[in-house]
Amino acid sequence: MTVYENMLLLEERVKKAAAYMKRLRAENDALRRDIKLITAHNEELQAYVDNYKEDEERISKSIETSLETLNDVGLDNLELSVDDLEAAEQFSAIGGDVTEEMDISDMEMEDIDL
Repeated sequence: MTVYENMLLLEERVKKAAAYMKRLRAENDALRRDIKLITAHNEELQAYVDNYKEDEERISKSIETSLETLNDVGLDNLELSVDDLEAAEQFSAIGGDVTEEMDISDMEMEDIDL
């Protein structure tokens, strides 16, 4: 092999190396964009999880407060008849939209110790 052929071979290898480096740079840029997208998505999901946890804590506290309020009212001694419970169930089952006139005063209240 002559010096000239060696130079041509070297030139060809340098061109291949430059093309390979250019391709790697393009892949690197694409990966960096993907990482930014994934990071943004992860941050969005983390914010969703944090909001969910906060909402869950608020709901839990609200339920706890409601239960404490019910305990303070003293509904433990509440005695309702089966008819009263059925009327309440019917009222709640239809969403409070009563087709026949029904009022809470219609329930028998004489058995209730307040």
